[in-house]
Amino acid sequence: MGTEATVTALWRLFDQRRFEDTRPLFAPDFIAEWPQTRERITGPEDFIQLNRAYPGAWRCSLKDIVVSGDRAVTEVEITDGNCMVHATSFFTLRDGKIVKAREFFADPGDPPFDRDRWTERY
Repeated sequence: MGTEATVTALWRLFDQRRFEDTRPLFAPDFIAEWPQTRERITGPEDFIQLNRAYPGAWRCSLKDIVVSGDRAVTEVEITDGNCMVHATSFFTLRDGKIVKAREFFADPGDPPFDRDRWTERY
């Protein structure tokens, strides 16, 4: 499976809450980093179990993917029907398996100051 197919499959399976089915997508030495909270998840098992245990019935909607060789960047909207989070993930693959993910999560919110004269809300 190529880079785009592997990463797309990951988000599809997460959306379907089929966390165990993602195991073959990861290299044994997989590492995920979440810089906002300074957390590192070592190994596919901990990553799978963490996502499975996360509270709520979250859905993942892949909005964009950019692929270059063995690297991919995705933009995903994640929602439980009440809250929504935007995620940007940087993936590195080796031999068709995800070896690293560096993910950034952003909550939607109001602009930090009045800048309506330069922007429009969507």
